[in-house]
Amino acid sequence: MSPADIRKQRELAEARARLIAYLQRVAGPALTAEDAQAALEKAKAWNSGPARALDNYFVENPNALTEPSPLSPLQVVRLLQHLEAAGHGDAVTQLACARCHRTGLRLTRNTPEGRCCDWCVARTELRPCARCGRDGHIVTRREEGPICRHCYYTDPQVVEECAECGRIRKPSRRREDGTSLCQGCAPKPEHACVRCGKPRPAQAVTADGPVCRGCYQSPPKLCDLCQQVKPISVRKTEGQPAICVDCYRGPKRTCAHCNRVRHGFQHHSGEFYCASCRPRRSLPCADCGETKPVQVNWPVGTLCDTCYQRRKRNPAPCAQCGTLRTLVGRTEDGNICGPCSGTDIDFSCRRCGYPGDIYADGSCSRCVSKDRVRDLLGDEDGKVHPQLQPLAEQLGAAQEPWSVITWTRRSESARMLAGLAARHQEITHEILDELPQDWGTLYVRELLVAANVLPKRQENFARLRLWLDTTLADVPPHHAHVIRPFAEWGVLRDARRRADKGRYTAGAASNDRTDIRTAIKFMTWLDENSMTLAGLSQEVLDLWLTKNPTWARGLSAFIRWAVARRMTSKVTVPTRRHGLPSRFMHSDELNQQLRRCLNDDSLPLEARIIGCLISLYALPTTRIVELTTDRFHRDGDDAYLTLNRHPVLLPPRLSVLIEKQIVSPSCRTSVLQQPHDGTPGFLFPGRPPSRPRSAETINNYMRKHGLPGISARNTAMMEAITDLPPIVVSDLFGMHPKTAYVWSQYAQNSWAEYLEAAQATD
Repeated sequence: MSPADIRKQRELAEARARLIAYLQRVAGPALTAEDAQAALEKAKAWNSGPARALDNYFVENPNALTEPSPLSPLQVVRLLQHLEAAGHGDAVTQLACARCHRTGLRLTRNTPEGRCCDWCVARTELRPCARCGRDGHIVTRREEGPICRHCYYTDPQVVEECAECGRIRKPSRRREDGTSLCQGCAPKPEHACVRCGKPRPAQAVTADGPVCRGCYQSPPKLCDLCQQVKPISVRKTEGQPAICVDCYRGPKRTCAHCNRVRHGFQHHSGEFYCASCRPRRSLPCADCGETKPVQVNWPVGTLCDTCYQRRKRNPAPCAQCGTLRTLVGRTEDGNICGPCSGTDIDFSCRRCGYPGDIYADGSCSRCVSKDRVRDLLGDEDGKVHPQLQPLAEQLGAAQEPWSVITWTRRSESARMLAGLAARHQEITHEILDELPQDWGTLYVRELLVAANVLPKRQENFARLRLWLDTTLADVPPHHAHVIRPFAEWGVLRDARRRADKGRYTAGAASNDRTDIRTAIKFMTWLDENSMTLAGLSQEVLDLWLTKNPTWARGLSAFIRWAVARRMTSKVTVPTRRHGLPSRFMHSDELNQQLRRCLNDDSLPLEARIIGCLISLYALPTTRIVELTTDRFHRDGDDAYLTLNRHPVLLPPRLSVLIEKQIVSPSCRTSVLQQPHDGTPGFLFPGRPPSRPRSAETINNYMRKHGLPGISARNTAMMEAITDLPPIVVSDLFGMHPKTAYVWSQYAQNSWAEYLEAAQATD
């Protein structure tokens, strides 16, 4: 062997050694020298020429395996794929196609952008087809030469007659008997949707799993036209920019009528109008007589949109045939239906025959809402689980089926309920406790309780328990051994006692959470200042209260508990005296408000009743929202409302208002109505009607209609306490005797002077 050959052998051995060392340095100790040599052999980089070339490439590009370049040699691509197959994929980065950015493909083709897969090269390169002679994308080869995609889909060796539609198409799937189905007729494979849980064809496969078409939402991307991140309507391809939904519909412009920037069209007059403000001919309406844009031209005459919707959704007996139908004409005898007016206008549901209120596909909103509820709560065969059958029946019999349809389509709580139904197991409070305790979960729980699917429980106390478990999980251990006993034995025990009596409100639960949060904050402050609870002094406590004056009430419970158990010295939190009421109104103003609530029909019914209860009986809104319908009763011509333990005589006008509220409560925004199982419902039901409206909502509602709350209540209490003994006020209004006594003392000391001053100003 010549010296030159010996030198080449030595250089080859050194290059191979450097390659093995480089691979072991990148992949780590898990890659042995034998495995590294096997990887180089499979990548065809072990022989003399490729080994030296790859060694030089690694010297110039030390991060070639972790940050591969699109222009990498073919040996690097093979080496990366072999390392991933051998279990070292976490240490390297796979090279992606320079055009489609997919990994794991054969990147044997070099392009100006870098290495590309065969498919990207084939769909961008145009070559002559051996059959049609035109330049096209070559997809296969036949005896005569390369074949383009167009000729491939008409190749007799490929296409067959579809057994479903009879067209000559490329087979997509075959039946058991061997006949083929084209892509349009072949059944799509079904997958369990990760959102609704139902087996349906997948619209897209997300990171969480397959998503059906109904649940899929196009992910927002950067639009190449408006440069904003929005849902994309047209995907970005070679020579085609990504277009969002708004840009696809056309540019937005300022409407000449409403001055809003919206999509629309150019009118022949030259002005731009949005779809809502599009010019329509205005004529006098045949019903209301007002000159408005024409919505429809019926035998009765031209109708505006309001009158058209009213007639369509409110069928009535025909004046000629007496059939309950949508009335579209008019005679001297009255309104008549379509057949009697000589037209075929009919809005009857094609399924149940209900006249009017057509929603979609010739079906009324009641039939559509039942279908949506069955799809929401049913299984693959459309059968609803027996446990959810009461809920399905109540949703299907809702007085506002449109609200049920909207709820099933848009609400997150409806999707959560569908996910629970897809589990095919009994729904319990414990299963709901495992979900995130947000407003959606709370609404689903209340919905199931209102439909008698779940038993009713003291929800305020149960939510406090769940909140406590979550909160204490983040507390340090040396704090938890103090906070947990205080929370469980000092707070929860008292809360459980009040919950058993039925008097544990949302406000009480909020105060208990504040006590626990304050204790955690105080213990954290002691740690930050290198102090302990055992060494707490009154000076240190006063220092903390000076810096945190608003937390004094919350800390007092924790300090009393700690002192009682000798965990700290005898320190006290100074009690803060509650201020006396200062917001009043003149008696004449109170009487004027009462007359307005009793006689003004323009006010909503709920506002009138609440205003009367505040002005007459000085009830706080927290007590008003808890009133149930069974507290109202009649005895002959008199009507009574039990506020506490004894019934209170009501004015005749107020009793009529309360009777109207009981007959038709305001549940317009709820998909369920008041319970019909004999249990008394709330006088002011919320959403759902199994719980009352919140006091905060009532206060905002009263302010919206110009009815003061706290000043009217204070004035009414002053008038009541000056006319009646404190013990009588306590029994009638449900007030604590001590509170009634404080009010009486305040009235004796200050109310007489206030009345004299008010009369003097008059």
